[in-house]
Amino acid sequence: MTIIKKVKKRRILSPSSILVGLLLLLAACEDVRLHAFRELQGEWYATDTLEYEYFNSSDGADHDAAVQLRCSSAYPVRELWLRVEYTVADVCRADTICCEIFDSLGRQQGSSVGLLYQTSHAAGVYSVEPGDTAIFKVTHLMDTPVNGVTDVGIKVCGRGRHLFSGN
Repeated sequence: MTIIKKVKKRRILSPSSILVGLLLLLAACEDVRLHAFRELQGEWYATDTLEYEYFNSSDGADHDAAVQLRCSSAYPVRELWLRVEYTVADVCRADTICCEIFDSLGRQQGSSVGLLYQTSHAAGVYSVEPGDTAIFKVTHLMDTPVNGVTDVGIKVCGRGRHLFSGN
């Protein structure tokens, strides 16, 4: 006599967990005010300034900013030091940030985008009143021209809305 057991199929994700995941994804993506990249052609020299303009058309003044980097495995060192300058009205502020490209074991940080890895690094909290325009400028502070960085971006969100990878 053969005994046949019914095997229940288990769902890996229930419909409610998928819905919760989508809502979290949407919540993480909402309130992005500026998300722009500048492509680098070849070497990036310390004298090359990347500029991004943000006009605040919303009602909030405080914003989180992040620098986003897309790097290949050709980037030669563990970290990249950047200067982020912010100007709005008559206020100018500059911050120095250290962006970890590889961890202490040599593993590339961030999420993979094909052959590139993208990292996001907190660049500070900025106040841009409604109707004002802010100018963000990014330069690197390395001793030699930089290779292996293909794109540099700025992401500006309403206060408390950033999710960072990397530093």
